[in-house]
Amino acid sequence: MKVRIAGLHASDKKPVVGEEVVIRGYAQVYDEKRKMWLPLKTKVNFLVDGMNYGTVYTHSNGSFEFTFSSNVKRKRKVEVIIEGCKKEMEIEFMDEREKKRIQRIGTIAVIVLIVLLIILYLIMVIV
Repeated sequence: MKVRIAGLHASDKKPVVGEEVVIRGYAQVYDEKRKMWLPLKTKVNFLVDGMNYGTVYTHSNGSFEFTFSSNVKRKRKVEVIIEGCKKEMEIEFMDEREKKRIQRIGTIAVIVLIVLLIILYLIMVIV
């Protein structure tokens, strides 16, 4: 039986220390007769830094959701395990000042991109 974890994602991969992070995804099983992936109702285990952090059960559509947080500023390795299938992701908890700095850099990059697009548009209109 082929099992996979699909659509695994986190609400924020760089949250502030103390913020909750929601991990979501889908458990699926491959149907050999119909040649397609179907939802799987099963148990989902979550490990954080190699330690068992909790277990949830998938909904009828195969979706699952898990929430956790950290009071320590560091990278955390999250493992999602379903019937022998495992996927990993890294969540980096940071302090509020670092988060604001990253957001500022992103805002500046977007503004620069918009200004460049306006300049290119004006050049094309003039020429």
